[in-house]
Amino acid sequence: MKKKIVGLFVCMLLTTTILPITAVAGDPENPEIQDDLNDTYLPFLDIVSAWFYEKADEPEYLYTALKVQSINLKANAGLSIRWSYDGKEYVSGFDTYIFQDDVFRSGDPKRASHWQWIHMPECDGSVDRTTNIMTWKILKSNIGNPEQGDVLTNTRAAVVPSGYSSFIYFFTSRDYRDFAPNIQDEYGLDYVIQYGG
Repeated sequence: MKKKIVGLFVCMLLTTTILPITAVAGDPENPEIQDDLNDTYLPFLDIVSAWFYEKADEPEYLYTALKVQSINLKANAGLSIRWSYDGKEYVSGFDTYIFQDDVFRSGDPKRASHWQWIHMPECDGSVDRTTNIMTWKILKSNIGNPEQGDVLTNTRAAVVPSGYSSFIYFFTSRDYRDFAPNIQDEYGLDYVIQYGG
């Protein structure tokens, strides 16, 4: 009887410590990635949260979403969500420009040089100004073809000034970038793929 109680206790302990690090499906109320508010000087670069999700009627797509405190599409900035799958890093990125069209991308950033970044596949995306949420609709074939039950790990989000906006940081010596989680070697929750592509 004593062994059964100890076994049950160990099982409960493992369940309560392992399950919280893996999310089955995210949403605005249960995001994989959360951030402290007001931890950067510019609200349009301040991450609130980010999450992953899928739709049963579109199993070939993965959706990622990023919520910021406010949206300013008139400033140059790069917004991204990163994760690892099958030993590689992938990213969904959104570039806002003052004088050009905004672009949603997703794929393998390689070393993330500017040239490599702008040659990642473009994808569908949307900006909701009422909720301050940007959403990417990503073909799974562009991100390693994850299948049902596969796990996306090392989830992180970042918002950084780019182009002309990055000079503000240079001249004021203030760090306007925002990362979620804030600590470099920490990550958000894992995401388990729900549907096969």
